[in-house]
Amino acid sequence: MRCIPTLAAATVLAAGLFLAACGNDDDAKVETNSNSSSSEARQVETTAKPVSKSDSVVQRFTTALDDLDIEHAEPVREEVGLSGASMRFDMPVNSYDAGINIFPDEEALTTWQEASDSLGGIHVALPDEYAVLTLNSSEGIADSAKIAPMIAEAVGGTAHGA
Repeated sequence: MRCIPTLAAATVLAAGLFLAACGNDDDAKVETNSNSSSSEARQVETTAKPVSKSDSVVQRFTTALDDLDIEHAEPVREEVGLSGASMRFDMPVNSYDAGINIFPDEEALTTWQEASDSLGGIHVALPDEYAVLTLNSSEGIADSAKIAPMIAEAVGGTAHGA
């Protein structure tokens, strides 16, 4: 009779993964800095850092959105929550909640994708990077379904739920 608790736990996990996939605009963090010398110093510091996996993935998605003239804000790093991701970035895409999740391995990505797919989520996956661009699958579902295949083609990924 271990089936029922396992099924219940899987259902709770799936719901948690789905809810953690996209953030809330209320959580967005805005940083302002009127000191231009500090801003210039941060710019130099940023360019001197080696490119990390997260920087590469974020750049890959945002460059595709720019190339496709899809409205978006700069991604803001947030807590990963129950998603199973090792990193999560929130950002609006076409004025709807969206985000980038980067997973530690293929197993974590696959688990998240199965939960997202079963709950009707829409995302673009980069399986080689263990990353996804989650798109809004509630009030923005029509827009997400329209743009997901275009983004997938631009980044060399796959669209899910579209």
